Amino acid sequence: MSIQSKSVFKNMPQNFVVTKLKNFVDRLSHSRLRGFDLYRNSPDRHVLEDVIIPHIKSRHELQKILFVGCDWYTKPYKKLFKHKEYWTIEIDRKKQKYGADNHIIDGLQNLSKYIQPSYFDVIIYNGVFGYGINTRRDTEESFHQCFQALRPGGILVFGWNDVPQCKPFPVLEECENLKQFLPYHFAPLSATKYLTPHTVLRHTFNFYIRP
Repeated sequence: MSIQSKSVFKNMPQNFVVTKLKNFVDRLSHSRLRGFDLYRNSPDRHVLEDVIIPHIKSRHELQKILFVGCDWYTKPYKKLFKHKEYWTIEIDRKKQKYGADNHIIDGLQNLSKYIQPSYFDVIIYNGVFGYGINTRRDTEESFHQCFQALRPGGILVFGWNDVPQCKPFPVLEECENLKQFLPYHFAPLSATKYLTPHTVLRHTFNFYIRP
């Protein structure tokens, strides 16, 4: 800060400075900071954080939530789900610090080693297909695990990039275990499948229910 800038603040009334600081903090609290998404302020992140997660939070019958995959930008989800039984699963041990208190260090393909059948009300499986779960075999097993871990009537949110370089194979058409689920009409988006607008990678959310 320059000497001139310091003198400007020094000559300002204290209540004026305090008011300005409060306004600045208020703007930050309403920004995308809760997802630490200052540079990844992408439309699909808006959909997840401003539509999907708030809807799940608002539903009293949806208490047990599993979020698949952790990174620095998912750390605030622990606070967003503080009134739920929130779980995370991530194969990279170093990312445990970004997960829930109920955290599993393993791949989704091994979920049944830690969770009893029909345990969860919701599983959010976003941004992992093509980014860790890449083979047809692992993908099939991951959806089998989701099906087993969800209670009847439980909801699966599957987020993925619908472009060749991020899609190991045509998952919706060819994944047999995904076909165990039924499409679920997600009311806030009025859709069972939602292509996020203005995303180069065509990030898509599919909503399913375990029958």
